[in-house]
Amino acid sequence: MKIQIKILPDGRTVTAETGEKLLPVLRRAGLSPDAPCGGQGTCGKCRVIIDSQTVPACQAIVSQDMAVVTLPPQPKAEILSDSWGTVEQAAPIKQGPLLAFDIGTTTVVCYLLDGKTGKELACASMLNPQSAYGADVVTRIHAALRGALADLTAVLRAGMTGLIQTVCRRVGIRPEEIAVVSVVGNPCMQQLFLGISPKNLAAVPFSPVLTKAETRAARDCLPVCANAVLLIVPAISGYVGADTIGCVLSTRMYEAEETVLMIDIGTNGELVLGSSRQMAACAAAAGPALEGANIRFGMRGAEGAIDHVWLEDGGIQCSVIGGGKAAGICGSGLIDAAAALLDAGLLNRRGRLLTDEMLDGQRTVRLAGEIYLTQDDIRQLQLAKGAIAAGIELLAAQLGIGLEGIGKILLAGAFGSYLRPESACRIGLLPPVLLGKISVAGNAAGGGAKMLACSGRELRRAQELAERITFIELAEQPGFQRAFARNMGFDAAF
Repeated sequence: MKIQIKILPDGRTVTAETGEKLLPVLRRAGLSPDAPCGGQGTCGKCRVIIDSQTVPACQAIVSQDMAVVTLPPQPKAEILSDSWGTVEQAAPIKQGPLLAFDIGTTTVVCYLLDGKTGKELACASMLNPQSAYGADVVTRIHAALRGALADLTAVLRAGMTGLIQTVCRRVGIRPEEIAVVSVVGNPCMQQLFLGISPKNLAAVPFSPVLTKAETRAARDCLPVCANAVLLIVPAISGYVGADTIGCVLSTRMYEAEETVLMIDIGTNGELVLGSSRQMAACAAAAGPALEGANIRFGMRGAEGAIDHVWLEDGGIQCSVIGGGKAAGICGSGLIDAAAALLDAGLLNRRGRLLTDEMLDGQRTVRLAGEIYLTQDDIRQLQLAKGAIAAGIELLAAQLGIGLEGIGKILLAGAFGSYLRPESACRIGLLPPVLLGKISVAGNAAGGGAKMLACSGRELRRAQELAERITFIELAEQPGFQRAFARNMGFDAAF
């Protein structure tokens, strides 16, 4: 039986089948409800109003004609587009304007470049529209395997097409004039963009599909770029992909004399450690907590988010993006808050909150207004920091050096750009011994994508790096479980 659903406030009407859940109905209507858990009913963020009751759309069952009021989306996130690295001389494989894409799990950035000089002409960005299917790659992989592959591919390509039209309009060129399109992203994002099932990423041995640098016709994925060549950038492993290759290219860490640690912290943290002599990489399953998911009041780094927390005159102080009332807390604020709570004696080495305030059976600490952290929030942070810190420790062991042998840490990506190194070291996310060696690399993956678009030589170098960098599967390392458990605690911070 067909059921009519009126979506307010825009007034459109869509049809659904009896017994269908509301979340996929909203997706079909072209909406992108915030659903970090992928519709599993655990995050509670895909809320809508039905009959004056606020309910998660993923749990609402369609049984009769109804009106559904969608709630305002999260404020537009601050998306990092400033890229690392420089194009010394443009020598693209085809002459004409160039496009470079960095497809992240959370955000997508598009750069339009001059084909003769490599100069950036325009830039546009957006939140990855696949977020309606889950905040992290694992959730999206499962969605694809349950039948949503075509939808995940379509919404991403449509969003990218919109960005292409935006940057071209700003400069006064037609998309058909684009000569080269380079795309970097983690293996899941690459495969979903290309319409390739990510089933290889769902089971051991997690082998990558895209292992060779090659070119294809861009029109097969992006018809708006009818005459462009699409660059396929190889992956290092099933969970360390072309975005990491882009980071290595733009930072040129493969030429370094000292040992450099490059970290791109996100839902899947990619780490590369090495120098001109040897390089190793791993993927740390940090989970989506640092992107605001699975945190009671977690949100992305957008207006209203608490982005920094500190102690002042014995009390907790917060800064809020935009300067208004706090609506939630983002990843950098979460790490700051944990560091401040450690300093205040309100959080112990095992990660237990030592406050008296209780809510829903667990300890909490209020940050600003109605925004507070829970014991569960701290546990989610511990899982993330445990994975990343263990990855650093085991990579160093693989190269036969101690942590003190690392000469420089480069923090890539948006999260790394807003992270306070002092707080990261205070909680043990990064080795405290390296505090003075930490610097920010900006959107290094985007910088690498630009270099690839501008030079066929860089595409060949990408292939060399994919073959040269040794991948370490953390879960298979004998000491991983011990290192992970040890680094979940805050002992290393004291």
